[in-house]
Amino acid sequence: MPGRSFIKRLYPFNAAICRSLFTVVISLLLTASSLQPAIAGTTGNKYPAWRFAKSYTIPDVFSNKEKAAAFIREYLTWEGEFFSIVRHPVTGLTYDGFNLNRQTGRAEEPRIFSAPSKECLDLALCTGALSGNQLIALAVSPKDPSKAPQLALKILEKKMAGYEKFLKENPGYAGYLPWYICGDEVKPTDDWKNEFPGLDNGEWIWTMLITERVLELKGHSALAKRYGEYNYRIRNNIVPIFYDEKSGMVRGDIRIVPDGKGGYNYVTAPGKCAYLAGEHGVHEGMMLALYMCLFGKGLPPDAAQRIWSSTCMKRIEHKYGTTWEGWYGSSHEEWAYLFLPLRDIPEYRALFRIREKIRTQNSRERGYPGFATSCLVNRSEYRDKAGIEGLSSQPVKNNHIFALYGAFPLLMECLDPSEKTDGNYGLAWLLNMLKADRMQGPTGAGEGGTNDGTSVADVKTIDGSFTIILALAGGLGHETAEMLKNEKCYDRFREIMLGEYREAFGTTQLRDPVNFALPGISVPEGKLGDYSR
Repeated sequence: MPGRSFIKRLYPFNAAICRSLFTVVISLLLTASSLQPAIAGTTGNKYPAWRFAKSYTIPDVFSNKEKAAAFIREYLTWEGEFFSIVRHPVTGLTYDGFNLNRQTGRAEEPRIFSAPSKECLDLALCTGALSGNQLIALAVSPKDPSKAPQLALKILEKKMAGYEKFLKENPGYAGYLPWYICGDEVKPTDDWKNEFPGLDNGEWIWTMLITERVLELKGHSALAKRYGEYNYRIRNNIVPIFYDEKSGMVRGDIRIVPDGKGGYNYVTAPGKCAYLAGEHGVHEGMMLALYMCLFGKGLPPDAAQRIWSSTCMKRIEHKYGTTWEGWYGSSHEEWAYLFLPLRDIPEYRALFRIREKIRTQNSRERGYPGFATSCLVNRSEYRDKAGIEGLSSQPVKNNHIFALYGAFPLLMECLDPSEKTDGNYGLAWLLNMLKADRMQGPTGAGEGGTNDGTSVADVKTIDGSFTIILALAGGLGHETAEMLKNEKCYDRFREIMLGEYREAFGTTQLRDPVNFALPGISVPEGKLGDYSR
């Protein structure tokens, strides 16, 4: 690949400094706001303390740094109520979330199924708390953030014991996780018995590496060793399990087939995702492909080229700027940006920024009060086909719904101190959605609802909650970059991703014609009313 300029080589270092300074500044602002009256005092007696969004305006969070910091503090503090209950007390593995009481909004019953993608987010918050991120600490230990590292360490210890036990009882999974039922014992769900997903595992195994590295750096050598041994197994198994040498592609979902000799063979699971290629390899699927190419043991010499030639990043000239073709354009398609240091690469930083400008302009133009994003619309119905019109390969049909977590990429963009905006658009859009009926309750922020205010999802999930917390804290891109440098893989990571970029965009300049847009309308209030106290 063409060489980088001296300035570009320095860029990740400068970004790390900016991020550190930003964390210190926000921490000071949050500390200052904590000296103000208690949370209940900001909303007065009219609303319960958890309904604090009512006491803020869009101008408050958009342009007033002190009020924005206070809003972030209250948001993260209430999310701590959910963080404290969302994993099994014995195994430490996550639930999907909780069903909420329709009258009070309180957590009613755990949704005991879960997946490695949810473990990915929980590991990320625990690792962030352990590494000293003071924003994540507010959600991990709201009453005493200084205790967040030790609380996170206890969770990480339980998790590893849970992983080890599952592996011992289910050796055919080779260290990977299926969709599972989380009880005193972890068991595959009925529809994932003897099968496991590539997409979700690709997300989880990156956070496993980051966790191992942070444990080492913080001096927890015994636990770091256990994570290291588990990661070693994953590295050794990823190529024989997920690489299909015949097609040159990464398998999507895997079926475990006993070989009759005490071992196992692995084939593509029938009726599920065959390959993480095409657009699946561009979005979250890139995480498994990258892991395989950077860490996989025994990968054939030509395999990386074959894997990446099967992906399909496609240039789109949207009226609001140059972007890449999405599946639907749902925010969750940018999951990898929470973990991988993609925004260390100026080309991807520019793409990410333009994408979020398009997201805000599209919602503003079409009269959406929030961001259409694939999400639950009730306890059992997941609605996809939601995203951004004009850049998706699939028909977008469900943009009458919004989800709070749809704001996570914009929050990352606007809270990054190295990016210059005229205000915090991410907090503005988050607040606009948060003000809707039943979008706040005793366990923190809600999931999502309809644009007309007539329906909300009476659940709270890991996906809908932890993505926002992680985005508010800046993601784990810096920690991943440091891990990659330690593994001597960082330059190879950049080389692969720049190759993908140039294949789709060449050297033609990206169109960036518009600014971000603020919300134009709000969700109508009063049709459902708020939860009772």
